[in-house]
Amino acid sequence: MKIRNLTLSESTSFGYSSNCFLLCSGDECAVVDPSIECDDILSAAALRDCRIKYIILTHGHFDHMHALDALKKATGAPVYIHKNDAKCLTDPAFSLYSYFGYPETVFDAADVLLEGGEVLPLGDESISVIYTPGHTPGCICLLCGESMLTGDTLFDMSVGRYDFPRSDGVKLRESIKMLYNDYPKVKIYPGHGGASYMELQIKKNPFTRGLGKAD
Repeated sequence: MKIRNLTLSESTSFGYSSNCFLLCSGDECAVVDPSIECDDILSAAALRDCRIKYIILTHGHFDHMHALDALKKATGAPVYIHKNDAKCLTDPAFSLYSYFGYPETVFDAADVLLEGGEVLPLGDESISVIYTPGHTPGCICLLCGESMLTGDTLFDMSVGRYDFPRSDGVKLRESIKMLYNDYPKVKIYPGHGGASYMELQIKKNPFTRGLGKAD
């Protein structure tokens, strides 16, 4: 599966420094965390001659869903989010718009509520949904072959914040420990910043010492 970080690799006109990914297989693609302008996402999909089949949110914070409604309207693609973050789309207190003092924006309700464990077909491949609560109660990671989109659960040499309303540092550590134990060899694509490798995080991430088998 081809993974393109549109925030870092394309000429985009807007963003909260949150990564927006395009996952492509055959003539189908999925948009993960539409944090940039809708037109930029549509142009990237058109350039690769693929149809947007899914819009997937790794969690429900405002900085990951700027173009959500516009993209759904333009493509008809269904919006997926974990059930524990569903209210983030319709309540600006849950999405943290209110917390950071931004205009209290709301979105249409999601079309599909995830639980974790789902496998979403895409082209000749598939995306596996992994439930990783902590940063929010509804955080997910997405396994795509030998790569994983880790959202705001795990970053290169850092982890997602757990001081927000509804965050839980204990659950975050449990989620990261599970990722380290079950997926030690994957390449990771976080919700902020550049790509890295799980094995490197196990060995050197200063925020997760003692969680991985390599420690």
